Amino acid sequence: MKIPWMAKEEIALKASDLLKDFERNAEYAVKPPIPVEDIIERTLGVELRYVDLQKILGKDDVLGATYVASRVICVNERLFENGSEGRVAFTCAHEAGHWVLHRPFLENGGKVQPGKESILCRISDAGKPIEWQADYFASCLLMPEEEIKEAFARICAPEPLVVKRRRGESGKGTRSQEPYLEQWPYIAAAMCELGGFSNVSRQAMIIRLQDLGLLLNMTDTKMDWQALW
Repeated sequence: MKIPWMAKEEIALKASDLLKDFERNAEYAVKPPIPVEDIIERTLGVELRYVDLQKILGKDDVLGATYVASRVICVNERLFENGSEGRVAFTCAHEAGHWVLHRPFLENGGKVQPGKESILCRISDAGKPIEWQADYFASCLLMPEEEIKEAFARICAPEPLVVKRRRGESGKGTRSQEPYLEQWPYIAAAMCELGGFSNVSRQAMIIRLQDLGLLLNMTDTKMDWQALW
């Protein structure tokens, strides 16, 4: 499905608006962890199901599916097998992103266009614009900017952390107590655990911190996601 380009600011605003709508309906101020399942069912009015999508669809890389006509979001129940609450919550938020951002492009005068009743989220499609937009929506929904910045200042540092070296390296102008690249899992874990973002993975957290300019990797080495395991 072809979709128009959207700026990050526009996507972030839509995620913020959804959170505010939920707060008005629930009549309480929401703090992390963000109750994404309740948001889907109570504010979007969409049924959330955990099912074996691999068995149903015969595809082994489908994480979630959004069915517009029936107002149902399905998340692959096999995500629970790895015990990752963060991945499950992010997939739910990702599907909510499809509902908010992309459902209008499947509808025509209030009716779903034939042959376009669903949006399947496959690992193999991760680089497509429609999937990136839903990912960014999920990040903004689960990790609101204001709450992230407040938690970062309280837990990590009042200013952005600039990582300029790897473990064991030293260079001109660096001090031994400055952060090094291999510390990122601990920075992310502190944010998730002490900041209240218990339904967010460390990988999602570190990406969000970089996106908001709170963690700057100035080395020539990418962060190793294998450090998670």
